Amino acid sequence: MAGCAKDDNSYKAQIRVVTTSGIPIQNCNIKLYVPVPNSNEFYEVTDSEGMADFEIDNKAFYDVRVWKGSWRGCGYVEFIKGETVIKDVYIRPWGDPLNNTCWN
Repeated sequence: MAGCAKDDNSYKAQIRVVTTSGIPIQNCNIKLYVPVPNSNEFYEVTDSEGMADFEIDNKAFYDVRVWKGSWRGCGYVEFIKGETVIKDVYIRPWGDPLNNTCWN
């Protein structure tokens, strides 16, 4: 029986952008990046459910920034082999003190 299963070598993540009330934000911009010169950056826009899909080639941690109009949010995501990681990122109005580490 061994050998019948396919190895899943994918590294996938779904980023969901929501308000602190849990309302999904559609058409929100997302940037995944590593704060290292010449590293890869990935951009996507959320769908009607506030979701965006990403797939990369290797295990990695990426910083996440989201924005729509004057609203901002940030977080991070870890890509894990064979899993689709789901990460919520909360978006808040510009100037919200809880965003003070985002968008310096």
